[in-house]
Amino acid sequence: MSLKARTLLGLAALAALAACSGEPTQPNTITGPTVTGSSIGTGLAMRALHARVCPGPAAFGTALCHSIVQVDRGGKPKPNSSPSGYTPADLAAAYNLPSSGGSGQVVAIVDAYDDPNAESDLAVYRSQFGLPACTTSNGCFSKVDQNGGTRYPRADAGWAEEISLDLDMVSAICPDCNILLVEASSNFFSDLSAAEDEA
Repeated sequence: MSLKARTLLGLAALAALAACSGEPTQPNTITGPTVTGSSIGTGLAMRALHARVCPGPAAFGTALCHSIVQVDRGGKPKPNSSPSGYTPADLAAAYNLPSSGGSGQVVAIVDAYDDPNAESDLAVYRSQFGLPACTTSNGCFSKVDQNGGTRYPRADAGWAEEISLDLDMVSAICPDCNILLVEASSNFFSDLSAAEDEA
């Protein structure tokens, strides 16, 4: 396996590990804010309200997504007027990624539940940063259930945010890769394992 393929596989594995490790949870929606502080500065100016998109604790034998979203004091997601955070160019520079963009490679993402807006959310991210379109129609994006079919599990708002984040980050680090999203029926490890086998 080439270094490039091992790097992409490693990055995909880290995304999957982040999505499937730690405190497990049952599906739900975004809940109230908790204050988290910055380790860089002090004082109220360096603090923001955040909410976990998949709050715990959870039942034994299940996984928890670890994404957080910035919220207002009422606990509602707080949209930014313009993109913030690391751009695809920032990530490529930070990890010294090859300029080939991963053409001919496939990255599989395994997450729990369904994100019914996965493809359209992906299109917004890729358009925002000038990345080539990645759609079902051009063969770049594919979505299957844990059995390889199209009987998708029920939607879950928290896991949908995790799925969108994972799709965006694969797009950022491998803009020319094809993406396969495999949606597990639930966040139970048994379903996630079946989805991993399918991937």
